[in-house]
Amino acid sequence: MNLEEFLPLRVYEIVLVFARTSAAMLLLPGIGETFIPMRVRLLFSAGLALAVAPTIAPQLPPEPASAAGLLVLVAGEVIIGIYFGLVARILLLTLDTVGRVISFSSGMASATVFDPSISEQGTAIGLLLSLLGIMLLFITDLHHLVIRAVVESYAVFRPGGTLMIGDLSEAITELVSSSFKVAIQLSAPFYVFSLLFFVCLGVLARLMPQLQIFFIGLPVQIYMGLLLLATILGALMSAFLTYYADTAATYLIPN
Repeated sequence: MNLEEFLPLRVYEIVLVFARTSAAMLLLPGIGETFIPMRVRLLFSAGLALAVAPTIAPQLPPEPASAAGLLVLVAGEVIIGIYFGLVARILLLTLDTVGRVISFSSGMASATVFDPSISEQGTAIGLLLSLLGIMLLFITDLHHLVIRAVVESYAVFRPGGTLMIGDLSEAITELVSSSFKVAIQLSAPFYVFSLLFFVCLGVLARLMPQLQIFFIGLPVQIYMGLLLLATILGALMSAFLTYYADTAATYLIPN
């Protein structure tokens, strides 16, 4: 094979791999955040594509004869990459749901800030938990799990093969349901706290009707909520990391 034939083939392989890796990396927690410059994210994806392309080159289909065929191949790769990135993103958003529940239970629902992970207003506690979760994912190297899954996905999702849209949609639906369920379980202590607090507040209001219960109860609710959060934060994040690792391995790593 001469140089004129070799270079277009290499470019074709890199572009095809880049389509899948870039779509996944643009949603990957920590790397795909909106506060990370787009050039940095694309450069990281390009480096990953350059490293991966030679190893999976035998699994790639022949170069299509037309631009339309190449466009179809790239679109399929982008869809698969979005699936992998979306799984990781949904798992992280579990912490945002936990933060919203904690904020409502602790009387801090109105304390909203801009959350860059969801690109909209969120609760202060949700932002704290999300940033803490991203930091722990990098500390424990769990972000490598998604990158490894993208690389190994070529054994299951072969470029040019049939896209299992129905199976992917069903997996995302199950994952969203599981994420919400786990978020409720992680924030369960605050449901108990909220119930006991308002029962005590109601009893106090009946015993002392002239007491301005709202002005007394809200500061106590915030203080007790933050105290409870500080008490269980370590166990909460440990349970989240276990859930992230187990669920990501189930939905991403091919068996």
